[in-house]
Amino acid sequence: MGRILVAVDGTQASREAAKLALEFAEPLELGVTFVHVLPERVAEEPGEAPEFAAFENACEQYADDLLKETCLTLGDRSCAASSQVEHGDPAEVLSTLAAAEDVELVIVGTRERGPLARSLLGSVSGELMCRCPKPVLVVPERSIPADLQP
Repeated sequence: MGRILVAVDGTQASREAAKLALEFAEPLELGVTFVHVLPERVAEEPGEAPEFAAFENACEQYADDLLKETCLTLGDRSCAASSQVEHGDPAEVLSTLAAAEDVELVIVGTRERGPLARSLLGSVSGELMCRCPKPVLVVPERSIPADLQP
C-alpha cells in the first residue's frame, strides 16, 4: 500500500496539510505518515553535554505529543496512520523519507513570512520542492476568521 508523508510542526498550516492528507488518503486507500523533524542532537553520546539533555528530552516529548494530537484528527477514518520523530534539516529529512518506494506524495504546510524572515530563515517548503524526489503539495495557511481566533 502506498502512503502520503505529511510534515507536522504545530502550525495552522501543518494542521491544514494533515487534514488535506486525510481527505486524499481515504478514497485512494493510501496510508498516512505524520513526521515531525527536530534539530540535530547536540549530544550524541550519553553524558555528553548534559545541560542540553533535559531540553532535548522536552523537545522529544513535545514532538510525540504533537504527533499523537495530529493522529487524533483521524477520528473514525479507515486509512492507516503512523507517526515518527526525526532529527536533522527538515527538507533533507523529508526528502530522504520521501525516497521510499511506497511514498506517493509529500504534503507540507507553509505560512506567509516577510522578505527579511524568509531570507534569514529560508523556507522548508521551497527547499523541499527543489530536492524532493516525489511530488510535493504545499498547503497555505488559511486566514482564521476573527470570531474564531483565540
